[in-house]
Amino acid sequence: MTGSSHKAIGVAVGVAFAVYGYQNGVPSATLALVSAPIAAMLPDIDHDNSKMGKVRKMTANVAMTIAALAMVGAAVYYGWYNVDYTALITLGVGIALPLALLAALSRNKHIKKMIGFATMHRGIMHTLLLPICLMLATRFINISDTYFLMLIYGGVAGYVSHIFADCITKRGCPILFPLTRRNTSFTNISTGSSAEKVCVAVLIIAIMAVPFFL
Repeated sequence: MTGSSHKAIGVAVGVAFAVYGYQNGVPSATLALVSAPIAAMLPDIDHDNSKMGKVRKMTANVAMTIAALAMVGAAVYYGWYNVDYTALITLGVGIALPLALLAALSRNKHIKKMIGFATMHRGIMHTLLLPICLMLATRFINISDTYFLMLIYGGVAGYVSHIFADCITKRGCPILFPLTRRNTSFTNISTGSSAEKVCVAVLIIAIMAVPFFL
């Protein structure tokens, strides 16, 4: 789907999340109004011509530096300040182990070909790996800050909305990765078509109605 469609769906997810939180006495759920729309655009960071892709090319080095500092800060906060060594080890393993494995496996010519999947459009960024890992991280690290959790949950919901929306187009997404890299598609709708606009409108109405049925 187009960027504007993803943004509209992401806003609807944020609003629905906030309404549901308000109904259940969790006012911090309104933070999803920020994280859901941003996360709904994030998967297209793998597309050079998308808005997120252009931002990626301009700010890649800055983002990597900030991410590194954030991870170090999180390790210090959860590890030493809170004397939570489990969180420190989890962060360390979660960062170092994947990098070490990637470095080791990249020497294999067959693995090198597979790594291309990580950079192609509708590749690994269009799978459910990232949202699943984020949800697992909140369990392993045992984050108790409600505001931070609501940002993460809203972001996960927005991210998943992007994957689901792209599965509605005929190109689909590889949502069953790593079992298979074959794209899953629910319809034969083309990106940017009038059928997409109708589908987006229906999705937005359905998403906005969810809090009233739960």
